[in-house]
Amino acid sequence: MEPGKWIINAAIENGATLAGIAGMEALRVSASHTIYGKMGNYAGIGTVKGDDALPADRLFNWPDSVRSVLVIAFSHPKDKPELDWWDGRGTPGNRVLIETMERTSRQIESDLKIKTHKLHYYVEKGGVFLKDAAVLAGIGCIGRSNLLLTPSYGPRVRLRALFLEADLDPTGPISFDPCADCKDLCRKVCPEKAMADKAPIFKSNEFPEPLPGRDGRYNREICNIRMEKDVAEAAAEKGGKRLAIRYCRRCEFVCPAGK
Repeated sequence: MEPGKWIINAAIENGATLAGIAGMEALRVSASHTIYGKMGNYAGIGTVKGDDALPADRLFNWPDSVRSVLVIAFSHPKDKPELDWWDGRGTPGNRVLIETMERTSRQIESDLKIKTHKLHYYVEKGGVFLKDAAVLAGIGCIGRSNLLLTPSYGPRVRLRALFLEADLDPTGPISFDPCADCKDLCRKVCPEKAMADKAPIFKSNEFPEPLPGRDGRYNREICNIRMEKDVAEAAAEKGGKRLAIRYCRRCEFVCPAGK
C-alpha cells in the first residue's frame, strides 16, 4: 500500500472520521494564507494576542523539510453538543482529535520512518488554516457560511493537521459544491447577520479568489459578537461552578449538506 493511503487508513483506525493529504506547496499559496497578512490586526475570540503570537515575519514560515500535510476531521453531530463545550481545558472533541493525531504520528514515524511535526491549533502560533488544508486534502469545500462543508457530514466536523516530511500524492481538491443551488439558509439564520453584507475589508482591498464566504460576505468581527455573547452567558455562576461555553452553531445545524 502506498504511504499516503496507509496514513489515511491509520488515522481513521485511530479515531478520525475523515482524513486526507494536502501538498505543502499548494497550502502555502492557498486563499486564507494569502489574505491573512493583508487583513490587519484582529483580536477576536479564537485568535492569539500579544506576546503569545508569532511575529508577522514568522507566520507561515514552516520548515522546508515539510512536504505534505495530513488533515483529519472528527464528526460533531447535533445530538452531541458537549463535544464543543469549552470546559477551561479545551473541548472534549478537540481532545479526541489530539489523541487521534498523536497515535497516528507515532505509527507513521515507527512504521513508515517518516518524520512528523505537530501543529499548534492557532495560526498565530505556527499552525495552518485548517479549512484551506482540508479543501486541498479533498475532505470538502468552503461554503457560503465560510465553514468547511463535507459530502457526508456537512459543516458538522472539527479539524486537525499534521506535517509530514514526505512527498505524498494529494487527495484533493474534489468536485463538490452543495451551495450552488442553496437558498442561503446559513446566512438567513445567523442571529448577528454576519453574512448579510460584504465585509468592509473585502470592499477596500484587492484579494485573490475565493474570498471568505466565497464572495466576501462573511464578517468575522460580527460573528465574534455572537461568540462574545456565548462566553458572557457561560460566565454566569451556578453553585460556584462556571458553566461550559456553548457556542452558537445555527449555521451548521441549518445547512442541508451531509443530511
